[in-house]
Amino acid sequence: MRNWALLLVLFLFLPVLALAAKDPAPVNMEIPPHIEASEIETDINETYDLEFPAEMPESARLFVLTARAQFEKHPFELLPKNNEYTKWYYHDNREIGWCSVFQLWCAYHSGLDLVRWNQEDPETGKVFTAMEGRVGNVYKAFEARDRWLDAATGAIPKPGYLVIYGVRGSTPYTHVAIVESVKPLGDDLYELTSIEGNLGSRIKRMNYRYSAAPKKKLVNMFTVPENEITRENCQYTLQKEDWYVTGFCETWPE
Repeated sequence: MRNWALLLVLFLFLPVLALAAKDPAPVNMEIPPHIEASEIETDINETYDLEFPAEMPESARLFVLTARAQFEKHPFELLPKNNEYTKWYYHDNREIGWCSVFQLWCAYHSGLDLVRWNQEDPETGKVFTAMEGRVGNVYKAFEARDRWLDAATGAIPKPGYLVIYGVRGSTPYTHVAIVESVKPLGDDLYELTSIEGNLGSRIKRMNYRYSAAPKKKLVNMFTVPENEITRENCQYTLQKEDWYVTGFCETWPE
């Protein structure tokens, strides 16, 4: 009789255990329904004098503005490893890296659709980001949907895209941030401004130059010459000297 009871328990719970094992992200948050503009929690009235491409969807614009608003709320402020973004995502007080959680928080409060990297999702025309705490899984979510732009093939970013950084000699998926603006300079050179969560445990606004055709492989990030600095309230030193741009996540389709 006991054997039959054990078999019944296994029959009922094995599918649940298998489903849990399939999702490696340590998060209890359910994928929310699409948020209509009238339901967006974050009230963004400030445009920060940013200019967006005419074809850029409203939710993608709000994504950038929400990230910028969070920077203005905590400009270069040292935040704990368990902060409002990690608590929202993980539902506990764990101390953990939160660069991807930050972009996800901004996306959720901007009305972007959210997907898991291993989620079956045939739609490709929507504005979305990856509901993942791991940067490598963010990459997988976009690569699986043909929305990954590899810097090694001359990828060109747009405002509202994600930028993923690698470390030379280590992982190509070490950090993720939100592209605020892109300025073409000619000769495959671009000036990027990004909003970065958990960069030295801070939200930072970075300004640097990115080469889509670097002379040396994996050396595609450069500081802006001091006499050409035009933006205020940015960090102009690179995040790390051995970092490079791995590629960009196309959050909104062309």
